[in-house]
Amino acid sequence: MTPRAEPSIIAERATWLVIGKPSGWHSVEQFGGGQHTIEAWLRSAASSQASLEGAGLVHRLDEGTSGCLVAARSEPALAELRSAFSGEPSQHAVDKRYRAWVATGARDRGQFALHFTGRHRSSSKVSVSERGEASTRGICRWSVLSRGSLHDLVEIELVGPGRRHQIRAGFAWLGFPLASDATYRGLDRLGFGQAALHAHAIIIDGDEVVDPDSRFEA
Repeated sequence: MTPRAEPSIIAERATWLVIGKPSGWHSVEQFGGGQHTIEAWLRSAASSQASLEGAGLVHRLDEGTSGCLVAARSEPALAELRSAFSGEPSQHAVDKRYRAWVATGARDRGQFALHFTGRHRSSSKVSVSERGEASTRGICRWSVLSRGSLHDLVEIELVGPGRRHQIRAGFAWLGFPLASDATYRGLDRLGFGQAALHAHAIIIDGDEVVDPDSRFEA
């Protein structure tokens, strides 16, 4: 599967749907407009989403991150799923799986529990530390799928609510920055103009939706 240039709806369920987000698209409308956004595309592609806050988007992905992005199909579903994705008590169980190319050398399996906080307003990075408030804590588990000379392909489970740049900053802090992630000094990898990170699968109440991308296959 070649990199997606345009969004598409890759799965539809009674109360939610999954959009395949391309790299280079913002999730929600940006100040001043003008950028490609999934929110605007979804309002146009699915008229039933137009009346919902944020076109029903339940969570966000960074501009450079491709893959599964979930939208609710009603106001009650939007409230319930946003609670589930943010780690609040909810009737839904949500699992988020990513794939990334990272600098070689990570253990076959591992986990980090780190704290992620914003820097000054003009900084594009986040700060990472081993201690902090519960509201800044981010947990990831990973397993290596394949190894290469410069980069290893890892599958990552994001545990609980995600923090800004959690995967990118977390792996850079461990010494394994993502390929082509200029913000965290990752080495370039052919085929990637931005950080090599893909929201590979979303699982809601045991129902799994996968967005394959040949660049992230072992």
